[in-house]
Amino acid sequence: MSITVSVQPRLRFPPIWTAQNNQVHALNSIALIKRRTMRGIDAKGSPFKKYSTKPIYIAKKGARLKPKGGRLSRTGKSMYFSGGYKEYKQRSRLGGIRTAEVDLTLSGVLMNSIQVLESTSYSYKIGLAAQGRPYGYYVNQKREFLGLTSKDVDIIVKAAAIDMKRNLSK
Repeated sequence: MSITVSVQPRLRFPPIWTAQNNQVHALNSIALIKRRTMRGIDAKGSPFKKYSTKPIYIAKKGARLKPKGGRLSRTGKSMYFSGGYKEYKQRSRLGGIRTAEVDLTLSGVLMNSIQVLESTSYSYKIGLAAQGRPYGYYVNQKREFLGLTSKDVDIIVKAAAIDMKRNLSK
């Protein structure tokens, strides 16, 4: 006759990684994306394609940012910029903030719409809020900004390792 013993220990293992950790790193990823974009660098680590210098009319109504400094059209409904989008952007910048020439920021809506769409203990997803989606995903096709460079990934991985060590020591 054999006797079996069932052992059911009630051990509490420290959490190595939590949804809260991922939320923090998702927000850190957004900060890295914004910082890199303001420096004029895309998600692959290369400088953004320059803005067009082809002459352009910008409608006063419906523009992301009211055009400033161009020549008023005959109808008065738009402004003409002989230096193209590049000139429109330079003349319409808010507060004279100095960033890279191509920083994907005119009104601020695009950068402010980057957010954490989903975060679990296993993954997180970053994307654009409703107000930035139609324009933002179009811009991302032309000048990829949503993503992390290998340098950005290294920063996130090093920060995650620090958090894991901290979680294990609790």
